[in-house]
Amino acid sequence: MSNLNIEQGADEFLSALVRLFNVSQFERFFAAGGVVLQIIVGLGFVLCCLLLSRLWFRFFEFPKLLQVCQQETKVLSAFKIIGKARQSLQHSMWLISTSISICPLLGLMGTVVGMIEIFDSIAVEGVSDPQLLAAGVAKAILPTMAGMVIAISAMFLFAYIKRWVIRQRSVLEQLLLTKEQI
Repeated sequence: MSNLNIEQGADEFLSALVRLFNVSQFERFFAAGGVVLQIIVGLGFVLCCLLLSRLWFRFFEFPKLLQVCQQETKVLSAFKIIGKARQSLQHSMWLISTSISICPLLGLMGTVVGMIEIFDSIAVEGVSDPQLLAAGVAKAILPTMAGMVIAISAMFLFAYIKRWVIRQRSVLEQLLLTKEQI
């Protein structure tokens, strides 16, 4: 009897999940926002991948690299490893920063494109068709919102990663100084 309840609960959960991620709603959202929204979402996906790769490096790769640096007894080898570690800390940070800066600008471009469509529809149809105006307003507002949401969300994670990079560079410099004294 309990297996039946678990299966029903799982079925209800999956059906709720399907309703939540209704494909037609996403299609309408992307169609309403236009090409600029699709570009922003694509950039957001790339930005998410870059941030996740930095988090992977922070939690899994850098601790191993730091351990190798600490265990190296040869001074010249230690300098090379520490130099490589310092470079690895900065990997793709500029790309993440630039992507975060570009997202709101692309959103503003979407606003301009949407406003141009509104004015074009007014010029052709007049102001008699409010549905055309509403579609243009959606095309103007959705990319702006998406660009801001992506940029603000990514900025918090990027600030965390950037602070960690600064601290780890300091750790590597201290390690370098101790290796020089040997």
